[in-house]
Amino acid sequence: MSEKSVAEENAKRKKKPKNKRVRRILRIVFASLAIVVAVGLFILADSLEMSDWHKLDMSLILDAKQSSIIYDKDDTEISILYSKEDRQWVSIDEIPVHTRDAFIAVEDARFYEHNGVDIIRIFGALIHDLMVGSFEQGASTLSQQLIKLSHLTPEQGVADKTIARKAEEAVLACQMEAQYNKEQILEMYLNYVYFGGGYYGIEAAARGYFGVHANELTISQSALLAGVVKAPSNYAPHIEYENSIERRNLVLRLMQEAGFIDTAQYAKAVSERVELVKSETRGNRDYYIDMAVEEACNILSITKEEFYTKGYRLYTGYDKELQEQCEKTFTKQELFPDTDSQAAIVIKDVDSGMICSVMGGRKYEVTYGFNRATDISRSPGSAIKPIIVYAPALEYFGYTAASMLLDEPTNFDDYSPRNSNGKYYGWVTLRDAVTKSLNVPAVKILSNIGVDTGKMFANKLGIEFDASDNGLALALGGFAYGVSPWQMTMAYSCFASGGILRENTTIRSITDRDGNVLYERAAKEIRVMSEQNAYILNNMLTDVIESGTGKRLRGLNVSLAGKTGTASDNAGIRDAWMCVYNPEYAATVWMGYDDGMQRLPSQTTGGNNPALVLKDIFTWIYKDRKAKEFVMPSGVEVCDIDAYTLKKTQVATLATVLTPKKHIIREVFLKGTEPTKTSTYWTVPGPPKDFSVVLYEGYPRITFTPTLSHIVYTVFREDSEGNAVAIGHWTNLTTGVIYYDLDVMDGETYSYYVVPSHPGIQIDGQSAQGVYSNVVSVYVPVREEPPEYWDDYE
Repeated sequence: MSEKSVAEENAKRKKKPKNKRVRRILRIVFASLAIVVAVGLFILADSLEMSDWHKLDMSLILDAKQSSIIYDKDDTEISILYSKEDRQWVSIDEIPVHTRDAFIAVEDARFYEHNGVDIIRIFGALIHDLMVGSFEQGASTLSQQLIKLSHLTPEQGVADKTIARKAEEAVLACQMEAQYNKEQILEMYLNYVYFGGGYYGIEAAARGYFGVHANELTISQSALLAGVVKAPSNYAPHIEYENSIERRNLVLRLMQEAGFIDTAQYAKAVSERVELVKSETRGNRDYYIDMAVEEACNILSITKEEFYTKGYRLYTGYDKELQEQCEKTFTKQELFPDTDSQAAIVIKDVDSGMICSVMGGRKYEVTYGFNRATDISRSPGSAIKPIIVYAPALEYFGYTAASMLLDEPTNFDDYSPRNSNGKYYGWVTLRDAVTKSLNVPAVKILSNIGVDTGKMFANKLGIEFDASDNGLALALGGFAYGVSPWQMTMAYSCFASGGILRENTTIRSITDRDGNVLYERAAKEIRVMSEQNAYILNNMLTDVIESGTGKRLRGLNVSLAGKTGTASDNAGIRDAWMCVYNPEYAATVWMGYDDGMQRLPSQTTGGNNPALVLKDIFTWIYKDRKAKEFVMPSGVEVCDIDAYTLKKTQVATLATVLTPKKHIIREVFLKGTEPTKTSTYWTVPGPPKDFSVVLYEGYPRITFTPTLSHIVYTVFREDSEGNAVAIGHWTNLTTGVIYYDLDVMDGETYSYYVVPSHPGIQIDGQSAQGVYSNVVSVYVPVREEPPEYWDDYE
């Protein structure tokens, strides 16, 4: 507001005498009285002990306690936090003119005319008090009230209406008026005074009583608030509603008499119904808000008390609707193993790196209480495998999703891990080991790559270890202490973001009460894993959801990857975990007991109750929109692998056009690690080697060497009339064939050849035949009788 407009506005408020002569007389009288008062004060200086008076300290007003406000991801206010005084400072320009007029009308009608002390009002009050013999009436101006509230709070046993106190108040008020203009003083007053209900200042009162900002106050609401400040315990609307309305009407009448409102405005304001609205954000607390405050205090190196009283503005990643859904989900008993067990969840926005929802327990009960999302340290079970085993194996050691691992009982220097179901599957691919959450293959990989390598990689993702965490049991979650859902969410979010680590945080920025930026989160990103290997890991972990231990989450029509974890001992199930993610969100759920001594029901697993909680939440997240899919980056090759050969030889080879669909697996490879050789199993078979037929002692002697052991070799004999018959079948041979054809007639010529066929390849219901061998013809001479040893041969 310009000085000109302020002056014009102030002029309108002044009650102008009807003629200049009267006005001049009044000025002379006021000036004379001011001189008399001043002289009197100097005369009374010793008796009033002015040397002990307070000095004017405007910081007591300007640095008054102010509430701090927390905002969500969309900059919508979610919580107002304060210590003892809920105050939100607003400028005079944000306070409506009719609101200012209401306070002036009832508290200081000549506010724009005096210099801090209203002499006429003082003498009027003095005459009244002399007549009744006590200090019944005050004559404090708004300036004096402000000084009294800020500088002269009554000390124990000291009255606040002694002559010394009133004189001190007047002097300090005059000093303040000499330094600040009326609008500045009015702004300070309206932001400082108490309105009852813990509300200090016009903004907090407007929001606390009516649910509106100060700039939205109506004339009626303004009058009611102006009436409260005289005695909040008597006039606060939440305490004495009728008294409050009566006082409001008095203020409205004074406003009309002063010319601040007209008759119509008065009538409307008097008839307006006062509706009190409880603030939804004042003092609002939950696990997320507590975390955000603690993080802010650490960033700014301040105490919580400082945070509550300095008017900070905290901008977070809080997703209000998602947080409410998590709270709702956590009330569904059917999703949890029993009534006494506890749980926690952390959900992170992958792109921004911001934590958007947190539940540190099944119900928020205590401010800054035990937050299981951050404060627990528990064994993650198999949920740690992608972090400490699979990811570093892909990234540093050339493992592929098709790498073969032998799943069988194995002893690793007196450590003998077992699969959870007690079954072993022989040779399996890394993908199969991940999907089925097999323990022995995971431990074998960690043994191969080294525990230190696994720990180093996991540490990059935010996983911490105790000095004693050095064994292969780490592959299965065998920590001395363990991890928290907070840590697991950060680790898995790195996979979700294509190998880029964005540290968890709840805070985007922090400003002071004037909007000056004190902290702004830097977009710190660290590439921990190649985008290609991250995609391959994600691709394997989607199978966990589709067909593995996390299959309770399938059917959502949402692209999700994840891993389950169940930690148990001889006493039973101690912890159940599930970590899931997609390109948008990463989330971790933990379930267990606080004391770590009780055990969960025997049917509890990470793929059971934690999965059901996540299913409920992700169903809600994507109820009205389609989820993003994982996008395959360049540098990743998709190959059709011959599963039969892979199982038999433990070597990945490319499938052929003849490979049956049931024997083809489509696999993803980091470019350069994909197989280059084509399977020799699913091909049209070639003829045998060195096929020959010779006459041996009067009979055809047939010999050949099989090219492939799985091929069926059929020898055909054709007579001179072109009639061909199969005389023998050979398969699964690794050595050459020698066969004597004794079923021949003397004096005949026969032709022999071999037809190879593939029993696994069916074409029109018949085994696929390959290239025939060469044809060899022999003449069988007339013989007198066969040698005796032929009987033995037959």
